[in-house]
Amino acid sequence: MKTQLLVYRKQGCGFAETTDLTIREFSNASAFDAFELTVIDLQDENLWKCDPCDVSLLKDHADIASISQMVLQSKKSECIILLPQNCLYSYSYEYDSRIDAKRYKRNKLLKDFIKDFADSPICELFPFPLPICFGESKTALADRELHSDFSFSSPILHPIKPLLFSNASTVSAVLISEAFAATTLQVNDNEDLSAVINGIFPTESQLTCVPDWLDEVEFHDETVQRARVKEIDEQMAVLNEEKKGIEKVLSSYRDIKSVLCTKDFDLENNARHLLAEIAEVDETFEDNKEEDFNFSYDDTFYLIEIKGSGRGLKRQHISKTYDHVQIKMDEMEAEGDSRKIKGVLIFASQIELRPEERDPFPEKQISIAQRTEIAVLSTETLLRCYEAYIEGRLTSDAFKGTLRQSSGLISPDAFGLHD
Repeated sequence: MKTQLLVYRKQGCGFAETTDLTIREFSNASAFDAFELTVIDLQDENLWKCDPCDVSLLKDHADIASISQMVLQSKKSECIILLPQNCLYSYSYEYDSRIDAKRYKRNKLLKDFIKDFADSPICELFPFPLPICFGESKTALADRELHSDFSFSSPILHPIKPLLFSNASTVSAVLISEAFAATTLQVNDNEDLSAVINGIFPTESQLTCVPDWLDEVEFHDETVQRARVKEIDEQMAVLNEEKKGIEKVLSSYRDIKSVLCTKDFDLENNARHLLAEIAEVDETFEDNKEEDFNFSYDDTFYLIEIKGSGRGLKRQHISKTYDHVQIKMDEMEAEGDSRKIKGVLIFASQIELRPEERDPFPEKQISIAQRTEIAVLSTETLLRCYEAYIEGRLTSDAFKGTLRQSSGLISPDAFGLHD
């Protein structure tokens, strides 16, 4: 079968040209009908970078749009789209003073924001909704098993038809129209590609001519075996649902733990959520640039600054928190508000390193915090406080009371948390 393989970059793509396989980059695609089959490979991790001006578009969105038009124009060529695995999507293309150049400063996994490929940065390629769900599986083909991070969500709605099924009874390839298919299977080389092509568009010689009535003829213990297969399928369906629930929980845990490695708005939003739950207060907060969060408890107003850095704790972080405390104190005095005010700095330090590799907060900065009565809490300690709170080992009152009474660095021991 004369096949055109379209890739983001030929160099290092893992495929080799043969007599029947022509490899071209997206920007140099040939008309589909010059071949019997065109395969569009979207599995190159380097493809998944956003347009610098629009996070919802791929950097290479112009080529993707052109290819989508070529799909529509094709009259006789078959087409298979190789969908990506759960790679990182790079976004936030900004200036980085450390390298004196712009770069992508943030990443997120595809599973965390793509639920339907028809509503994604490659949406132009699909005429119908193509919902997917996350979950690793393997699909057996003629002579190999291929891995997949995603599967097509059930039920598969008309006119889309399921083609290949994984060992988890999930759908790993679908037929979108008579000559247009898509798969979530990971394809690394020519042999994998050949197996996928034969699995999706088998040649006539591969089709076994077996009459429909053959399965109606009973043989030996066939009834018992079919009943057992049905039983196993039902058990797998139950386990698959349980697995989905567990994966959802693990994903939420990952979001919670991200306070250890994020900064700016991501860190503020995540840390605010944890603080609000532990303090048992409303998470809703309007950022007026004076602080990142606040709440009241008894006679105390808690003013919270939340900051993260690829480096360590600096004097300016303490000073900014103290300045905001003073501004708020003046406002409260002018309003006749007699509540005490407590400044708290939540800080994520050296976010690119593992927690155990990070340097201790500098004694000099901690001394300044003590003198100015600012409580400093690392995001590692905040995470452990939240863990203890949801496990019932730390009460909300105890957490707020410790914040109110402490200045300088607050260790987990101050909250009664021990390894």
